[in-house]
Amino acid sequence: MSLVDSGLGHDRKALAASLRLILEKLGASNLTPQTRSGFVPEAQVATLKELFVDLQVGWRKRVARVLGQDKLELITRLLASPTPDVLRILGREDHENSHSDLIAWLLTPWRAPAIAPLALRRLVGGFDQPDAWRTTLDTALATEALSIRREMPIGRELANSEDRCRVDIVVSGPGFVVAIENKVWSTEHSDQTTTYWGWLDGMRCLKGGLFVSPSGMTAASPNFHTVSYLDLVSALLEGPVKHAISATEEIVLASYLKTLARTILPVEMRAVVEAASHEERT
Repeated sequence: MSLVDSGLGHDRKALAASLRLILEKLGASNLTPQTRSGFVPEAQVATLKELFVDLQVGWRKRVARVLGQDKLELITRLLASPTPDVLRILGREDHENSHSDLIAWLLTPWRAPAIAPLALRRLVGGFDQPDAWRTTLDTALATEALSIRREMPIGRELANSEDRCRVDIVVSGPGFVVAIENKVWSTEHSDQTTTYWGWLDGMRCLKGGLFVSPSGMTAASPNFHTVSYLDLVSALLEGPVKHAISATEEIVLASYLKTLARTILPVEMRAVVEAASHEERT
Protein backbone atom coordinates (compact mmCIF):
# COMPACT_ATOMS: atom_id res chain seq x y z
CA MET A 1 0.00 0.00 0.00
CA SER A 2 1.32 3.45 -0.91
CA LEU A 3 1.61 6.35 1.48
CA VAL A 4 -1.20 8.04 -0.41
CA ASP A 5 -3.53 5.07 -0.10
CA SER A 6 -2.71 4.48 3.56
CA GLY A 7 -3.56 8.06 4.43
CA LEU A 8 -0.35 8.54 6.43
CA GLY A 9 0.51 11.64 4.45
CA HIS A 10 -2.76 13.43 5.17
CA ASP A 11 -3.63 14.11 8.79
CA ARG A 12 -0.65 13.29 10.98
CA LYS A 13 0.58 16.78 11.74
CA ALA A 14 4.10 15.87 12.84
CA LEU A 15 4.60 13.79 9.68
CA ALA A 16 3.11 16.57 7.60
CA ALA A 17 5.69 19.03 8.90
CA SER A 18 8.51 16.60 8.06
CA LEU A 19 7.18 15.92 4.59
CA ARG A 20 6.97 19.65 3.93
CA LEU A 21 10.70 19.96 4.56
CA ILE A 22 11.46 16.93 2.38
CA LEU A 23 9.45 18.28 -0.54
CA GLU A 24 11.04 21.72 -0.26
CA LYS A 25 14.45 20.06 -0.54
CA LEU A 26 13.22 17.94 -3.44
CA GLY A 27 12.61 21.01 -5.55
CA ALA A 28 16.33 21.88 -5.45
CA SER A 29 17.74 18.36 -5.54
CA ASN A 30 19.18 16.36 -8.42
CA LEU A 31 18.38 12.69 -7.90
CA THR A 32 20.29 11.46 -10.97
CA PRO A 33 22.53 8.57 -9.80
CA GLN A 34 26.30 9.09 -9.94
CA THR A 35 28.74 6.50 -11.27
CA ARG A 36 31.30 6.74 -8.46
CA SER A 37 31.81 3.60 -6.46
CA GLY A 38 29.84 3.38 -3.24
CA PHE A 39 27.11 5.81 -4.25
CA VAL A 40 23.42 4.91 -3.97
CA PRO A 41 22.50 2.17 -6.49
CA GLU A 42 20.23 3.20 -9.33
CA ALA A 43 17.45 0.88 -8.10
CA GLN A 44 17.38 2.64 -4.73
CA VAL A 45 17.33 6.04 -6.43
CA ALA A 46 14.35 4.90 -8.50
CA THR A 47 12.58 3.81 -5.32
CA LEU A 48 13.34 7.16 -3.71
CA LYS A 49 11.95 8.97 -6.74
CA GLU A 50 8.76 6.91 -6.52
CA LEU A 51 8.45 7.77 -2.84
CA PHE A 52 8.81 11.48 -3.54
CA VAL A 53 6.24 11.31 -6.35
CA ASP A 54 3.90 9.47 -3.97
CA LEU A 55 4.37 12.19 -1.37
CA GLN A 56 3.69 14.92 -3.91
CA VAL A 57 0.50 13.19 -5.01
CA GLY A 58 -0.44 12.83 -1.33
CA TRP A 59 -0.05 16.56 -0.73
CA ARG A 60 -2.05 17.33 -3.86
CA LYS A 61 -4.89 15.08 -2.70
CA ARG A 62 -4.75 16.53 0.80
CA VAL A 63 -5.09 20.15 -0.28
CA ALA A 64 -7.80 19.21 -2.78
CA ARG A 65 -9.74 17.50 0.00
CA VAL A 66 -9.33 20.40 2.46
CA LEU A 67 -10.08 23.17 -0.04
CA GLY A 68 -12.29 21.81 -2.80
CA GLN A 69 -12.14 22.70 -6.49
CA ASP A 70 -13.64 26.21 -6.27
CA LYS A 71 -11.07 27.31 -3.70
CA LEU A 72 -8.22 25.68 -5.63
CA GLU A 73 -9.15 27.70 -8.71
CA LEU A 74 -9.54 30.93 -6.74
CA ILE A 75 -6.14 30.57 -5.05
CA THR A 76 -4.52 29.83 -8.41
CA ARG A 77 -6.08 32.97 -9.90
CA LEU A 78 -5.07 35.18 -6.96
CA LEU A 79 -1.49 33.87 -6.95
CA ALA A 80 -1.25 34.71 -10.67
CA SER A 81 -2.55 38.27 -10.16
CA PRO A 82 -0.23 41.31 -10.34
CA THR A 83 -0.83 42.08 -6.65
CA PRO A 84 2.54 42.39 -4.85
CA ASP A 85 3.55 40.45 -1.74
CA VAL A 86 3.47 43.45 0.61
CA LEU A 87 4.92 41.66 3.65
CA ARG A 88 7.87 40.53 1.55
CA ILE A 89 8.45 44.09 0.29
CA LEU A 90 8.46 45.32 3.89
CA GLY A 91 10.68 42.46 5.06
CA ARG A 92 7.95 41.30 7.46
CA GLU A 93 7.08 37.90 5.97
CA ASP A 94 8.55 36.11 9.02
CA HIS A 95 7.13 38.59 11.55
CA GLU A 96 4.45 36.94 13.67
CA ASN A 97 2.69 40.17 14.63
CA SER A 98 2.41 41.19 10.98
CA HIS A 99 0.69 37.89 10.19
CA SER A 100 -1.65 38.40 13.14
CA ASP A 101 -2.42 41.94 11.92
CA LEU A 102 -3.39 40.64 8.48
CA ILE A 103 -5.44 37.77 9.87
CA ALA A 104 -7.29 40.19 12.17
CA TRP A 105 -7.94 42.53 9.19
CA LEU A 106 -9.37 39.67 7.13
CA LEU A 107 -11.62 38.62 10.05
CA THR A 108 -12.99 42.14 10.58
CA PRO A 109 -16.44 42.45 8.96
CA TRP A 110 -16.36 46.21 8.33
CA ARG A 111 -12.97 45.89 6.62
CA ALA A 112 -13.53 42.61 4.78
CA PRO A 113 -17.34 42.29 4.54
CA ALA A 114 -17.28 39.51 1.95
CA ILE A 115 -14.55 37.50 3.69
CA ALA A 116 -14.94 37.90 7.45
CA PRO A 117 -18.52 36.74 8.22
CA LEU A 118 -18.28 33.34 6.55
CA ALA A 119 -14.69 32.86 7.73
CA LEU A 120 -15.78 33.44 11.33
CA ARG A 121 -18.77 31.10 10.89
CA ARG A 122 -16.43 28.41 9.60
CA LEU A 123 -13.98 28.86 12.48
CA VAL A 124 -16.57 28.74 15.28
CA GLY A 125 -18.27 25.77 13.60
CA GLY A 126 -15.63 23.50 15.12
CA PHE A 127 -16.59 24.34 18.71
CA ASP A 128 -19.08 22.43 20.84
CA GLN A 129 -22.66 23.62 20.22
CA PRO A 130 -21.89 24.82 16.66
CA ASP A 131 -25.50 25.86 15.99
CA ALA A 132 -25.56 28.06 19.09
CA TRP A 133 -22.23 29.57 18.07
CA ARG A 134 -23.38 30.39 14.55
CA THR A 135 -26.67 31.85 15.76
CA THR A 136 -24.93 34.05 18.33
CA LEU A 137 -22.31 35.14 15.81
CA ASP A 138 -24.95 35.91 13.17
CA THR A 139 -26.81 38.09 15.67
CA ALA A 140 -23.64 40.04 16.47
CA LEU A 141 -22.94 40.51 12.77
CA ALA A 142 -26.48 41.62 11.98
CA THR A 143 -26.50 44.17 14.81
CA GLU A 144 -22.91 45.33 14.12
CA ALA A 145 -22.03 44.40 17.69
CA LEU A 146 -18.95 42.31 16.90
CA SER A 147 -15.49 43.36 18.12
CA ILE A 148 -12.04 42.32 16.84
CA ARG A 149 -9.12 43.25 19.08
CA ARG A 150 -5.37 42.73 18.70
CA GLU A 151 -2.96 42.12 21.59
CA MET A 152 -5.77 42.30 24.10
CA PRO A 153 -4.57 42.48 27.72
CA ILE A 154 -6.36 40.02 29.97
CA GLY A 155 -5.08 41.10 33.39
CA ARG A 156 -1.67 40.85 35.00
CA GLU A 157 -3.04 38.79 37.87
CA LEU A 158 -3.20 35.81 35.52
CA ALA A 159 0.50 35.73 34.59
CA ASN A 160 3.93 36.89 35.61
CA SER A 161 5.09 38.25 32.25
CA GLU A 162 3.60 40.82 29.90
CA ASP A 163 3.65 38.42 26.93
CA ARG A 164 1.37 35.98 28.70
CA CYS A 165 -1.13 38.74 29.47
CA ARG A 166 -1.98 39.59 25.86
CA VAL A 167 -4.06 37.48 23.51
CA ASP A 168 -3.10 37.82 19.83
CA ILE A 169 -6.67 38.25 18.54
CA VAL A 170 -9.93 38.37 20.48
CA VAL A 171 -13.26 38.12 18.65
CA SER A 172 -16.24 38.98 20.86
CA GLY A 173 -19.85 40.06 20.85
CA PRO A 174 -22.98 39.74 22.97
CA GLY A 175 -22.89 36.24 24.42
CA PHE A 176 -19.51 34.98 23.13
CA VAL A 177 -15.73 35.39 23.24
CA VAL A 178 -13.10 33.69 21.04
CA ALA A 179 -9.39 33.90 21.86
CA ILE A 180 -6.98 33.26 18.96
CA GLU A 181 -3.31 32.52 19.56
CA ASN A 182 -1.21 32.67 16.37
CA LYS A 183 2.24 31.12 15.94
CA VAL A 184 4.38 31.34 12.82
CA TRP A 185 7.90 30.04 13.52
CA SER A 186 7.75 29.94 17.32
CA THR A 187 6.07 27.44 19.63
CA GLU A 188 3.82 28.05 22.58
CA HIS A 189 5.70 29.15 25.69
CA SER A 190 4.78 29.12 29.37
CA ASP A 191 1.49 27.33 28.67
CA GLN A 192 -0.01 30.49 27.16
CA THR A 193 -3.26 28.85 26.10
CA THR A 194 -3.75 27.38 29.59
CA THR A 195 -3.47 30.90 30.99
CA TYR A 196 -5.85 32.24 28.36
CA TRP A 197 -8.39 29.53 29.08
CA GLY A 198 -8.23 30.43 32.77
CA TRP A 199 -9.36 33.90 31.70
CA LEU A 200 -12.08 32.57 29.39
CA ASP A 201 -13.37 29.93 31.78
CA GLY A 202 -14.71 32.47 34.23
CA MET A 203 -17.03 34.01 31.65
CA ARG A 204 -20.75 33.20 31.58
CA CYS A 205 -21.12 33.02 27.82
CA LEU A 206 -20.05 30.91 24.86
CA LYS A 207 -16.26 30.81 24.88
CA GLY A 208 -13.72 29.18 22.61
CA GLY A 209 -10.03 29.15 21.80
CA LEU A 210 -8.22 28.70 18.47
CA PHE A 211 -4.52 27.84 18.25
CA VAL A 212 -3.31 28.75 14.75
CA SER A 213 0.02 27.63 13.28
CA PRO A 214 1.38 26.57 9.86
CA SER A 215 1.39 22.85 10.65
CA GLY A 216 -1.51 22.78 13.10
CA MET A 217 0.39 22.29 16.35
CA THR A 218 -1.48 21.09 19.43
CA ALA A 219 -2.06 23.71 22.12
CA ALA A 220 -1.09 23.21 25.75
CA SER A 221 -4.75 23.70 26.68
CA PRO A 222 -7.04 20.96 25.35
CA ASN A 223 -9.78 23.59 25.21
CA PHE A 224 -8.03 25.39 22.34
CA HIS A 225 -8.90 23.96 18.93
CA THR A 226 -6.07 23.36 16.48
CA VAL A 227 -6.19 25.33 13.22
CA SER A 228 -3.51 24.88 10.56
CA TYR A 229 -2.74 27.71 8.15
CA LEU A 230 -4.28 25.60 5.38
CA ASP A 231 -7.48 25.36 7.46
CA LEU A 232 -7.31 29.13 7.96
CA VAL A 233 -6.95 29.72 4.22
CA SER A 234 -9.96 27.50 3.60
CA ALA A 235 -12.01 29.54 6.08
CA LEU A 236 -10.92 32.86 4.52
CA LEU A 237 -12.05 31.62 1.10
CA GLU A 238 -15.56 30.60 2.21
CA GLY A 239 -16.96 34.01 1.24
CA PRO A 240 -14.98 34.77 -1.93
CA VAL A 241 -16.01 31.51 -3.63
CA LYS A 242 -19.69 32.37 -3.04
CA HIS A 243 -19.87 36.14 -3.37
CA ALA A 244 -18.12 38.95 -5.21
CA ILE A 245 -15.52 40.71 -3.08
CA SER A 246 -14.32 44.30 -3.19
CA ALA A 247 -11.09 45.28 -4.92
CA THR A 248 -9.52 46.11 -1.55
CA GLU A 249 -10.39 42.70 -0.09
CA GLU A 250 -9.04 40.93 -3.16
CA ILE A 251 -5.75 42.86 -3.02
CA VAL A 252 -5.20 42.11 0.68
CA LEU A 253 -6.18 38.45 0.28
CA ALA A 254 -4.03 37.93 -2.84
CA SER A 255 -1.04 39.64 -1.21
CA TYR A 256 -1.33 37.47 1.90
CA LEU A 257 -1.71 34.27 -0.12
CA LYS A 258 1.53 35.20 -1.92
CA THR A 259 3.27 35.62 1.43
CA LEU A 260 2.04 32.19 2.51
CA ALA A 261 3.03 30.62 -0.82
CA ARG A 262 6.58 31.97 -0.66
CA THR A 263 7.32 31.66 3.04
CA ILE A 264 4.88 29.68 5.18
CA LEU A 265 3.08 27.14 2.97
CA PRO A 266 5.27 26.69 -0.13
CA VAL A 267 4.58 22.97 -0.48
CA GLU A 268 0.85 23.30 0.11
CA MET A 269 0.47 26.20 -2.32
CA ARG A 270 2.50 24.40 -4.99
CA ALA A 271 0.18 21.43 -4.43
CA VAL A 272 -2.82 23.77 -4.81
CA VAL A 273 -1.67 24.85 -8.28
CA GLU A 274 -0.89 21.25 -9.25
CA ALA A 275 -4.29 20.04 -7.97
CA ALA A 276 -6.16 22.76 -9.85
CA SER A 277 -4.24 21.91 -13.02
CA HIS A 278 -4.87 18.18 -12.49
CA GLU A 279 -8.62 18.74 -12.13
CA GLU A 280 -8.70 20.82 -15.31
CA ARG A 281 -6.99 18.04 -17.27
CA THR A 282 -9.37 15.39 -15.94
